[in-house]
Amino acid sequence: MPSLRLHRYAQACAVAAFFVIFAGAMVTSTGSGMAVPDWPQSFGGWLPKMEGGVLFEDGRRKVAGFTGMLVIGLALWLQFSGARPLLRRLGWYAVIAVLSQALLGGLTVLIGTDRGWNHTHPLVSTAHACLAQALFSLLVSIAVISAPGWAERPERAQRVEGFWPAGMVALAYLQIILGAVMRHQGAGLIIPDFPLNYGRLVPEFNDWRIGVNYAHRVGALAVLVSALALSTKVLRSGASAWVKQPAKVLFAAVLVQVCLGALTVWSRLQPVIASAHVIGGALVLASSLVLALRAGKRV
Repeated sequence: MPSLRLHRYAQACAVAAFFVIFAGAMVTSTGSGMAVPDWPQSFGGWLPKMEGGVLFEDGRRKVAGFTGMLVIGLALWLQFSGARPLLRRLGWYAVIAVLSQALLGGLTVLIGTDRGWNHTHPLVSTAHACLAQALFSLLVSIAVISAPGWAERPERAQRVEGFWPAGMVALAYLQIILGAVMRHQGAGLIIPDFPLNYGRLVPEFNDWRIGVNYAHRVGALAVLVSALALSTKVLRSGASAWVKQPAKVLFAAVLVQVCLGALTVWSRLQPVIASAHVIGGALVLASSLVLALRAGKRV
């Protein structure tokens, strides 16, 4: 059975992955993706001079590498701790995600270097960003299910009638995908005003990137309405505090995320604000996932 120490270690892995997402967002926000032109080493070594864009890019590599080692350790611990089969499978899925992340990160640099670009490949970078969020979600799931008290919770006793919490998770992740496409296609400010769009409710779509940006804004509204409705439903229900806790986090996180989205536009993509917006999306996703797992417990 999972121990408290294993549970805490799984939580630490999820927190580390959260910081990797922020570090990656800072790389994109500062335009530092090609600051280090080789991979896996940096300028032919492992300890380059940490300044300018190298600080962000090589720093992210080191944080990601450390997190990768933590995840491998987690998978091994789950394998030999007598954890239930689901947890063991999730651990190995996380390892696969970590290794895939490393390969995608290296690929985007090598492609850019081979073609003489001063920027990363948009499609590969988008996949890299989306997989980072998927890895984070896997680690959050492991942290939730490995809690010592998980097995004692009544099966499906906390289900939220009239709502599909898993749908909130899917909607949040879809919004993250749209955001990643927008960021890596350089479309973050293609609509320069907010809350209007070129002074209108619906802009003219004379550039496909305007469509992506507008879809992300419409998606933000859908996430806001859905998250507030779901969390309010849970908080007003007779669900236990165990279920209501992630609902409270979701309620707060989605409000903060909308504010960060507005500030990202108004600040003209100020790097720290834009990166905070990225991890705000991760927090909305994580709180939705924890709520869905607890409200629809089956394992």
